[in-house]
Amino acid sequence: MKKFAVILVILLSAYAAYNQDITPSEIKYFSDSVYNGKVNIKQDAAVKNFIEISAGLNKKRDGFPGYRVKVFAQNKQNSRSQANNIRSACSDEKHEAYVTFTEPNFEVQVGDYMTRFDALQCLNELIAKYPEAYIVKTIVKYPKH
Repeated sequence: MKKFAVILVILLSAYAAYNQDITPSEIKYFSDSVYNGKVNIKQDAAVKNFIEISAGLNKKRDGFPGYRVKVFAQNKQNSRSQANNIRSACSDEKHEAYVTFTEPNFEVQVGDYMTRFDALQCLNELIAKYPEAYIVKTIVKYPKH
């Protein structure tokens, strides 16, 4: 008797599901005529302020977080000229080298890499000539492409 009741319920629910009239209806939100093809964004003033501050900081920063290989850092009397000589030696068509002054050191950093893996490849090329080279996280310039 229980089996019959279960089978009857399954058959009745299948019949009801099969006979439903499912027709697509017009949804007014997807119609071009409702908003004339425009999107209205409602947001809090704090969100707008945050976006404007972030955009301003990004323009001021002139770059994005990335990696470079530091090959030289000294604070001796002739460190500036040494740093410029090393920069000239490291600059080529593959790598761009930069001389920076981070008190009290003159430093030479090579490359503009988005990932640490790319910086590691450069480090492997330079480690024979500069055994004290290492990877640093810094602000790098936008790609020229």
